[in-house]
Amino acid sequence: MSANLKAKLLQHLAKKKADEGFTLIELLVVIVIIGILAAIALPSFLSQSAKAKQAEARNTLSAWVRGQKAFRENYNKFSASWTDLALGMPTDTKNYTYEQSNSTSTSDLVTATATSKSNDLKGYAAAAEVKNVTVEGETNREMAGILCEATTPGTDTPNQPTSAEACGSNTIRVGNP
Repeated sequence: MSANLKAKLLQHLAKKKADEGFTLIELLVVIVIIGILAAIALPSFLSQSAKAKQAEARNTLSAWVRGQKAFRENYNKFSASWTDLALGMPTDTKNYTYEQSNSTSTSDLVTATATSKSNDLKGYAAAAEVKNVTVEGETNREMAGILCEATTPGTDTPNQPTSAEACGSNTIRVGNP
């Protein structure tokens, strides 16, 4: 092949490469595919976001139950307030408002709630209790706790547990802190 022909072929190929690009149809197809993938992923992301926010309430109430158990062991009564427990956790956050429901520290049962500030988060309730347990004729006092989750999301205060073994109505048991 002559040098002149080789040069013309290389010039032709170089010019053809310079004119390449994406057509409008190709760009639209890519945008539609990205849109479909985003529509599929967004609900999953929002669900995981709500679960992470709800973990805050579960962790805070679990710490509250453990704090109440420790306070009862040390002082032979439950704490009448969150501040006495010295948990270092706020009672009002971006997602939840926490409050102790039973302020009678001489009771054998004390409860607390986490009320959601958003309609897409579930509320939580917890209880700490001293129970009499009889084993082989000997009665001992034991500490117990329960964590309950509202069955539906919303800003209503969840129903309190009736004991450390039973959640209130419209709530389900999610743990024993």
